[in-house]
Amino acid sequence: MKDRLMDGPIPGENYTSDTKNYPWHRPPEHTDLDAAIEASFKQLTDEDNSVGLLTMIEMGMDIATITDMFVTSGVGAGKWTPDFAILLAGPVSHIIYMMAKAYGLKCDLGIYEEKRPPTKAFFEMKERISAAKAAEASASVDLGAIQEQASETLPQGGFMGKSPVSETEGY
Repeated sequence: MKDRLMDGPIPGENYTSDTKNYPWHRPPEHTDLDAAIEASFKQLTDEDNSVGLLTMIEMGMDIATITDMFVTSGVGAGKWTPDFAILLAGPVSHIIYMMAKAYGLKCDLGIYEEKRPPTKAFFEMKERISAAKAAEASASVDLGAIQEQASETLPQGGFMGKSPVSETEGY
Protein backbone atom coordinates (compact mmCIF):
# COMPACT_ATOMS: atom_id res chain seq x y z
CA MET A 1 0.00 0.00 0.00
CA LYS A 2 1.40 3.36 -1.00
CA ASP A 3 2.15 5.85 1.78
CA ARG A 4 -0.25 8.83 1.51
CA LEU A 5 2.26 11.13 3.22
CA MET A 6 4.61 10.95 0.25
CA ASP A 7 2.01 11.68 -2.48
CA GLY A 8 2.90 15.37 -2.85
CA PRO A 9 5.10 16.98 -5.48
CA ILE A 10 8.87 16.81 -5.18
CA PRO A 11 10.35 20.11 -3.91
CA GLY A 12 11.54 22.15 -6.90
CA GLU A 13 9.44 20.16 -9.37
CA ASN A 14 7.79 23.38 -10.55
CA TYR A 15 11.18 24.56 -11.85
CA THR A 16 11.51 21.55 -14.15
CA SER A 17 7.95 21.54 -15.52
CA ASP A 18 6.90 23.31 -18.68
CA THR A 19 6.09 26.95 -17.88
CA LYS A 20 3.88 27.32 -20.95
CA ASN A 21 1.11 25.10 -19.57
CA TYR A 22 -1.49 27.86 -19.29
CA PRO A 23 -2.60 30.48 -21.82
CA TRP A 24 -1.65 33.35 -19.49
CA HIS A 25 1.92 32.04 -19.38
CA ARG A 26 2.33 32.71 -23.10
CA PRO A 27 2.41 36.09 -24.85
CA PRO A 28 -1.11 37.55 -25.26
CA GLU A 29 -3.04 37.19 -28.49
CA HIS A 30 -3.80 40.94 -28.67
CA THR A 31 -1.28 43.70 -28.01
CA ASP A 32 -2.96 46.43 -30.06
CA LEU A 33 -5.94 48.09 -28.35
CA ASP A 34 -7.83 48.74 -31.59
CA ALA A 35 -7.46 45.12 -32.68
CA ALA A 36 -8.60 43.92 -29.24
CA ILE A 37 -11.67 46.19 -29.36
CA GLU A 38 -12.51 44.87 -32.83
CA ALA A 39 -12.15 41.24 -31.70
CA SER A 40 -14.23 41.94 -28.58
CA PHE A 41 -16.93 43.58 -30.70
CA LYS A 42 -17.09 40.53 -32.96
CA GLN A 43 -17.27 38.17 -30.01
CA LEU A 44 -19.91 40.19 -28.14
CA THR A 45 -22.16 40.65 -31.19
CA ASP A 46 -21.93 37.00 -32.24
CA GLU A 47 -25.45 35.58 -32.37
CA ASP A 48 -24.96 32.96 -29.64
CA ASN A 49 -23.03 35.26 -27.31
CA SER A 50 -25.36 38.22 -27.72
CA VAL A 51 -28.41 36.17 -26.71
CA GLY A 52 -26.73 35.19 -23.44
CA LEU A 53 -25.47 38.71 -22.88
CA LEU A 54 -28.86 40.32 -23.40
CA THR A 55 -30.51 37.68 -21.23
CA MET A 56 -28.15 38.57 -18.37
CA ILE A 57 -29.08 42.24 -18.76
CA GLU A 58 -32.80 41.38 -18.80
CA MET A 59 -32.33 39.41 -15.58
CA GLY A 60 -30.94 42.53 -13.91
CA MET A 61 -27.18 41.99 -14.04
CA ASP A 62 -25.33 45.28 -14.32
CA ILE A 63 -23.04 46.11 -17.22
CA ALA A 64 -19.97 46.57 -15.01
CA THR A 65 -20.25 42.98 -13.79
CA ILE A 66 -20.73 41.61 -17.31
CA THR A 67 -17.75 43.63 -18.52
CA ASP A 68 -15.63 42.33 -15.64
CA MET A 69 -16.56 38.74 -16.50
CA PHE A 70 -15.73 39.30 -20.18
CA VAL A 71 -12.32 40.93 -19.75
CA THR A 72 -11.31 38.52 -16.95
CA SER A 73 -12.17 35.52 -19.11
CA GLY A 74 -10.04 37.09 -21.86
CA VAL A 75 -7.10 37.23 -19.45
CA GLY A 76 -7.66 33.57 -18.52
CA ALA A 77 -7.83 32.59 -22.21
CA GLY A 78 -4.57 34.41 -22.96
CA LYS A 79 -6.17 37.01 -25.22
CA TRP A 80 -4.75 39.99 -23.27
CA THR A 81 -2.88 40.86 -20.11
CA PRO A 82 -4.58 42.06 -16.88
CA ASP A 83 -3.46 45.67 -17.38
CA PHE A 84 -4.63 45.55 -20.99
CA ALA A 85 -8.01 44.28 -19.71
CA ILE A 86 -8.37 47.46 -17.66
CA LEU A 87 -7.84 49.55 -20.80
CA LEU A 88 -10.32 47.39 -22.67
CA ALA A 89 -13.07 47.54 -20.02
CA GLY A 90 -14.34 50.98 -21.05
CA PRO A 91 -14.91 50.21 -24.74
CA VAL A 92 -16.36 46.78 -23.92
CA SER A 93 -18.87 48.23 -21.46
CA HIS A 94 -19.86 50.84 -24.04
CA ILE A 95 -20.46 48.12 -26.65
CA ILE A 96 -22.63 46.18 -24.20
CA TYR A 97 -24.53 49.36 -23.27
CA MET A 98 -25.19 50.16 -26.96
CA MET A 99 -26.43 46.59 -27.54
CA ALA A 100 -28.85 46.84 -24.59
CA LYS A 101 -30.18 50.21 -25.78
CA ALA A 102 -30.56 48.91 -29.35
CA TYR A 103 -32.82 46.13 -28.05
CA GLY A 104 -34.73 48.55 -25.84
CA LEU A 105 -33.58 46.98 -22.57
CA LYS A 106 -33.44 48.95 -19.36
CA CYS A 107 -29.94 48.43 -18.01
CA ASP A 108 -27.96 49.31 -14.94
CA LEU A 109 -24.39 50.47 -15.54
CA GLY A 110 -23.33 49.26 -12.10
CA ILE A 111 -21.26 52.33 -11.34
CA TYR A 112 -23.68 54.13 -9.05
CA GLU A 113 -23.54 53.32 -5.38
CA GLU A 114 -27.04 53.97 -4.24
CA LYS A 115 -28.26 52.87 -0.85
CA ARG A 116 -30.87 50.21 -1.19
CA PRO A 117 -33.54 49.95 1.52
CA PRO A 118 -33.21 46.92 3.79
CA THR A 119 -35.51 44.03 3.00
CA LYS A 120 -37.52 41.71 5.23
CA ALA A 121 -34.87 39.01 4.81
CA PHE A 122 -32.21 41.45 6.05
CA PHE A 123 -34.10 42.11 9.28
CA GLU A 124 -34.84 38.39 9.80
CA MET A 125 -31.12 37.56 9.44
CA LYS A 126 -30.17 40.42 11.74
CA GLU A 127 -32.57 39.08 14.38
CA ARG A 128 -31.11 35.55 14.05
CA ILE A 129 -27.58 36.87 14.48
CA SER A 130 -28.56 38.90 17.55
CA ALA A 131 -30.26 35.84 19.08
CA ALA A 132 -27.19 33.68 18.37
CA LYS A 133 -24.89 36.27 19.98
CA ALA A 134 -27.16 36.50 23.03
CA ALA A 135 -27.18 32.70 23.39
CA GLU A 136 -23.40 32.63 23.04
CA ALA A 137 -22.98 35.36 25.67
CA SER A 138 -25.17 33.54 28.18
CA ALA A 139 -23.22 30.32 27.65
CA SER A 140 -19.81 31.95 27.93
CA VAL A 141 -17.57 31.20 30.90
CA ASP A 142 -15.86 33.74 33.13
CA LEU A 143 -12.37 33.78 31.62
CA GLY A 144 -10.93 35.77 34.53
CA ALA A 145 -11.78 32.98 36.98
CA ILE A 146 -10.27 30.35 34.70
CA GLN A 147 -7.05 32.33 34.33
CA GLU A 148 -6.84 32.82 38.08
CA GLN A 149 -7.29 29.08 38.66
CA ALA A 150 -4.67 28.28 36.03
CA SER A 151 -2.11 30.64 37.56
CA GLU A 152 -2.47 28.86 40.92
CA THR A 153 -1.66 25.47 39.37
CA LEU A 154 1.31 26.66 37.28
CA PRO A 155 4.78 25.91 38.65
CA GLN A 156 6.55 28.88 40.19
CA GLY A 157 9.86 30.07 38.79
CA GLY A 158 11.01 30.24 35.19
CA PHE A 159 10.00 28.35 32.12
CA MET A 160 8.37 25.02 33.09
CA GLY A 161 9.33 25.50 36.75
CA LYS A 162 13.06 25.74 36.09
CA SER A 163 14.80 28.58 37.86
CA PRO A 164 15.82 31.40 35.53
CA VAL A 165 19.47 31.63 34.43
CA SER A 166 21.22 34.68 35.77
CA GLU A 167 23.29 36.90 33.51
CA THR A 168 26.50 35.86 35.28
CA GLU A 169 26.06 32.13 34.62
CA GLY A 170 26.26 32.48 30.83
CA TYR A 171 24.89 30.08 28.29
